Amino acid sequence: MNISDFYGKRVESRNGRTGYVISVNACGGKVVCLVCADDDEKEFIIDVKNIVSYGETVIFDDRESVIRNSVPLRLGKPVYNCDGKYLGALGDLVWDGCKLSAAVVGKRKFSANEFVCGDAVIIKHQARVLKSDVKKDGRVIIRRGTSVTPEVLEKARKEGEYIQTNLKTI
Repeated sequence: MNISDFYGKRVESRNGRTGYVISVNACGGKVVCLVCADDDEKEFIIDVKNIVSYGETVIFDDRESVIRNSVPLRLGKPVYNCDGKYLGALGDLVWDGCKLSAAVVGKRKFSANEFVCGDAVIIKHQARVLKSDVKKDGRVIIRRGTSVTPEVLEKARKEGEYIQTNLKTI
């Protein structure tokens, strides 16, 4: 595609932000971004890494507004369950790729869909926690207080203790 094909081309984000290309910028012999303007003539920039496809219009991920609306992740926040019981301080957050997968509180791990982060961390009611140890042949497989995540259930299934694991959350 020729650079001249980009000038004046409509751009559209997956979130609905629209505009048109007014400039193509390069650095070190590589195209790095498109400078665009929306219908109110406010300029915004599209990093070429965020372009999903181009044809009649350029489809892009609107990373600029996502970054602008992002909030810092802070460790050490107090963690409570929905009954108001203090569970400890937020020790760490686990992420796979770019997505949060778990919160670590002490020795317990809660799946990402089980907690809500704000000034404090709230563990939702559906967060299932083991009430007692899961044992097989006299040895402890999964310790009491462990949050039942898909990874924990997979470990229990491999050990043949899937049902015991689910029942010990009641």
